[in-house]
Amino acid sequence: MGRVRMSNPRRAIARVSFPTHPSRLRSLRAGGATAWTHPMTILHLTDFHFNKRWFNWLLHHAPAHDLAVISGNLLDRADAMPQRRQIEWVSDWLGDFPCPLALCSGAHDLEWDRKAGRWTPAYWLRDIENPHVWTDGQRIELNELSILNIGATTRPKGGEADVWIVHTPPANTLVATRTDGVDAGDRDLASAVHRHAPRLVLAGRVHAPMHWREQRGGTLFLNPGHNPGAPFPNHILVQTENLRSRFIRAPQEDADREQLRLNGLLEAEPTNAAMAIA
Repeated sequence: MGRVRMSNPRRAIARVSFPTHPSRLRSLRAGGATAWTHPMTILHLTDFHFNKRWFNWLLHHAPAHDLAVISGNLLDRADAMPQRRQIEWVSDWLGDFPCPLALCSGAHDLEWDRKAGRWTPAYWLRDIENPHVWTDGQRIELNELSILNIGATTRPKGGEADVWIVHTPPANTLVATRTDGVDAGDRDLASAVHRHAPRLVLAGRVHAPMHWREQRGGTLFLNPGHNPGAPFPNHILVQTENLRSRFIRAPQEDADREQLRLNGLLEAEPTNAAMAIA
């Protein structure tokens, strides 16, 4: 069995048995870079916005991969269901999730403090008790691959790790720039990337980025975006052996048909995914 080493400033370091494929993972250091000699597949998703069908999709598709990642916005402030009930539903779902899952909070996951009159961190994620699920502030190691979950309100951002999971991507990247040219990225995070040089940054927030992928120096930035009417979430498959990535999304016509189906105007039909490989 492989082992996960987990650290958190709020919790003691723990070692947990981890009966899954990451036990195959090894790393070699050469010239300061990390080369993972045995492949591990990461399934990267983001911005579920309380789409229960997408949660169900992930439940059925995660077992095919070594690690699933959700880079923020599990909840949706605009949803008709009150936030407290959304938190209860997602907490139950996370508590029962049977596969390795790392996630961070996004702006929609923050809690409103009526007395203070402000949004507070997603403290509810701290209450998830599942050895397969890691949330804000936790740093884990799947053998030699280190992964850091960066919460939406974390300051300062970043730290020593191979992989960062964060909601808002770094500023001045294609994955943070909307198709209208507006840079919606985090400038503080961009400085942290320059300082710590992670190998991989898995982000979200920008629903329609200029591009889903950008390689800059030794860091690969990924953002699958968000296709709200789609029958399944946009997602990226990453192989840690060579950091090859594959982007999969539902074509817009399928998203449009799904919206009609949800409105009761069309019966369900098979969907065809669009795919890009880099």
